[in-house]
This record gives sequence, C-alpha cells and structure tokens, in this order.
Amino acid sequence: MSLPNCKKPCSDCPFRKDTLKGWLGEGRVTDILGRPSFVCHKKTHLQCAGHMLLKGSDNEFVRFASRMRLETGLHGAELVFDSEQECIEHHATGN
Repeated sequence: MSLPNCKKPCSDCPFRKDTLKGWLGEGRVTDILGRPSFVCHKKTHLQCAGHMLLKGSDNEFVRFASRMRLETGLHGAELVFDSEQECIEHHATGN
C-alpha cells in the first residue's frame, strides 16, 4: 500500500536548510510547525515530507503510519533543518 505522502522534501520545501531565508516569517513557520500534520504546498494531495522528517513522531501522519506498520518511504532527512528552532530562526530573518 502506498501512502499519500511525498517521499523526499521538494526543492522548494520550507523545511529545507537551503530554503530562502525569511521566506515564511517567524509567525507563519511557527504556526505550521505547531500543526499535527502539513500538506505539501506544491502537491496538495500529499503530506509534506519536510514536515514529516522535521517533526518525526510528533507528526500525526508519521504516527499513523507507524501504528499501521506502513512504510512512508521518506528519505532526504539531511536536507531539512536539524530542529524546529533552527527552522524558525531561519525564517525569522531575511539576512
């Protein structure tokens, strides 16, 4: 069974380390990170791989897949921020 999630953060994923600084702003990224899951901004029918990788078991979709013993096929963890705080700080500044 294939789950409805992106497998790797897309090139424009806001959770990638190489995303444009200040792109979302501190308030918006904090709001998104506070959500239990997040849909990809490009492929709106799929769960966001970046959110899933950054949040780990705090992501509702990741927990669901784990409980059902289903593989998400996620890869690219090295592309996303190491912590939520690092992601927030990146988006809080435009420097």
